Amino acid sequence: MTDYAIAGRNLTMQFGTFRANDDITLAVPAGERRALIGPNGAGKSTLFNLLAGQLRPTSGTVTLLGRDVTRVPAHRRARLGLARTFQLTDLLDELTVRENVQLTLAAQSSAHRVFWRPLGSVGTLAAEADAVLAQWDLGDFGDRLVRELAYGQQRILEIALAMSRNPQVLLLDEPTAGLSPADARKLTGLVAALPRTITVVMIEHDMEVAFTLSDQVSVLQQGRVIAAGTPDEVATDNRVLEAYLGEAADA
Repeated sequence: MTDYAIAGRNLTMQFGTFRANDDITLAVPAGERRALIGPNGAGKSTLFNLLAGQLRPTSGTVTLLGRDVTRVPAHRRARLGLARTFQLTDLLDELTVRENVQLTLAAQSSAHRVFWRPLGSVGTLAAEADAVLAQWDLGDFGDRLVRELAYGQQRILEIALAMSRNPQVLLLDEPTAGLSPADARKLTGLVAALPRTITVVMIEHDMEVAFTLSDQVSVLQQGRVIAAGTPDEVATDNRVLEAYLGEAADA
C-alpha cells in the first residue's frame, strides 16, 4: 500500500475474547478526506488508535507515507508526519493559549534543548506562535488561560496545535463533538479550508459534517467495515441504514 498516505491492512485488535477490530483494511490516498462513521461501539476509536500508534494490532499492518509503522510508537509516527486530535481535548489548561502553541512548536525544534530559558525568548517561537493563532482566528486569546476559553475555542486550538506540527496526515477524532451549531459550522469551515497537501481522516457522528467534509466514507459496525463509498453512495446504502436504524430501507 505504498501509494497511500495512511493505510491499515487486515487489522485485528483483540482484547481477551473481544475483537474490537476484525480484519479491517482501510487505505486513504494522499490529499483525500475520509470520514469514519458507525454506531457507538463499532470500533472507530480503536481503529484510530491503531493508525496513530496508541495501540499495536493483534495482527495486520499499518503504513504511513509508504513506510511500515506497525511497531513504531505514537511519538515517532508524529515525527514522521502524523498528527491527531482526541475526542476529549488534550490541552494544558493552566497555561495560556500562546504558551500551548509555543510548547508545541518548541518540541519540533532545537528549543526543547534549552529548557532553562523562557519560551518566548527562544528564537522566533513567539512570532511563530502568534502566526499560528492568527491563522486559526485565535489571535485575540493568546494571553488567556486555556481553561478560560469556550469549549468551541478549545477544539479549534487543539486542531491548530496539531496543524502547527506541519503534518502530512491529520486524524480528527470527533472534531465537532459537544459544540454548538455555530461553533460546529465554524470548525467545519476551518477544516474544509485545509490544503490538499494534507490527508484528513476523521471520526464524526454528525452526518451532515461528515458528508460535507469527506470525499469518501467508511462505515464500521461490530469491528468491521460494512460499506464504503462517496457520501451519496453511503447515504443510500441499505447496510448503513440498517446499522443505524435497525432495519433496511424499503426496496
